[in-house]
Amino acid sequence: MNKIRWLFNQTRPSTFQILSDLHLEVGQQYSSFIIPPSAPYLILAGDIGRLIEYELYLEFLTKQTAQFEKVFLVLGNHEFYGLSLHAGLKRAQKLEKETVLNGNLVLLHQRRFDVPHSDITVLGCTLWSRVPQDAIESVRMRVKDFEKIEGWTVGDHNASHDADLTWLRYQASEIQQGNESRVKGDRARSILVVTHHAPSMKGTSSPANVSNPWSSAFATDLLEDTSWGGVKAWVFGHTHFTTQFERNGITVISNQRGYVLPGSQARKRVERDDRNVFDLKKVLHV
Repeated sequence: MNKIRWLFNQTRPSTFQILSDLHLEVGQQYSSFIIPPSAPYLILAGDIGRLIEYELYLEFLTKQTAQFEKVFLVLGNHEFYGLSLHAGLKRAQKLEKETVLNGNLVLLHQRRFDVPHSDITVLGCTLWSRVPQDAIESVRMRVKDFEKIEGWTVGDHNASHDADLTWLRYQASEIQQGNESRVKGDRARSILVVTHHAPSMKGTSSPANVSNPWSSAFATDLLEDTSWGGVKAWVFGHTHFTTQFERNGITVISNQRGYVLPGSQARKRVERDDRNVFDLKKVLHV
């Protein structure tokens, strides 16, 4: 019986191609930007474009869902530019239901997805950051979200952070409890978290930006929390800083393009370190 259970519990490794902050709205690159597949699954960790440019955004996603088994989309702050948060979410939900995408788009808006034939669970949300009281004025003056997203305030930003974080912690806890109570011979589930905003102030932005008074608009320190048992990797974006490091057993990774005009090369490396260079074919093995 144990041998039969072992045979049925065999899983294949999961590989994800990870990209974020493509900013295809810059020069209208939705139709011209090419992603050569290097994994069966594609993660788009936010700021891909603007949902107000719906048909162009759909055209881009149509190409991706045709060449990847699944495309996982987290919404970044720029997705909502020109819209209210509610209107942006409506458009994103409409995108996921478009028949031309053949059911291959997974909108990660407080969403759990168990990858078929694997022990990997993907948990995704925007995870808006937590802006402390003493940084509110600096953030409001520096960050364009409060001009570009209709009706958006720092209070809304913080409330959305609380909602996303509460959901994420609950999901991670539920999975970990399931792992602890699983039947002998069953494999524990591993968690891949995908967010747009960063889960740590340290190591997720260019060193030149770490001490900025508005840095709390980009990241929140979460990785020292002991509630992330089962989380193996955390993909993020938003900071326009490509990196990879380990923190408390979690692989923290980003692959961010940033603002690139049509015909120009991708942003040059910030440091002489390959970990900080945007790689169109970058993959994560979980």
